[in-house]
Amino acid sequence: MKEGYNLLLLIILIIITLGVTFSVYAFRGRRAIVKVIEIFRQQNALRINDAKTVEELGLEKPDFVQRVMRGRDFKQYALQILIKRGVICVTEDGRLYMVEDKLDQDVR
Repeated sequence: MKEGYNLLLLIILIIITLGVTFSVYAFRGRRAIVKVIEIFRQQNALRINDAKTVEELGLEKPDFVQRVMRGRDFKQYALQILIKRGVICVTEDGRLYMVEDKLDQDVR
């Protein structure tokens, strides 16, 4: 009987740990989306004529050493989400700009 209780306790602990992990990842993802939007506003990359490169925006992918030292950078993930939603557009030459009209109310 005690072994069954211990197993149930272990399963509950694993479920709680997974829930907390996913919550932290979701929170960091939402925070990164806000940061990426702020970067575009600060750089004034809000029209096609003002589009900037990834390097100019400071959103280039970190190299291996940077990833190891700083941990996971969610800004790349946030950038991809915003591109898929059509909030950030890519020009033919690879520069990026943000269309503020397409921002959802919850992102604003």
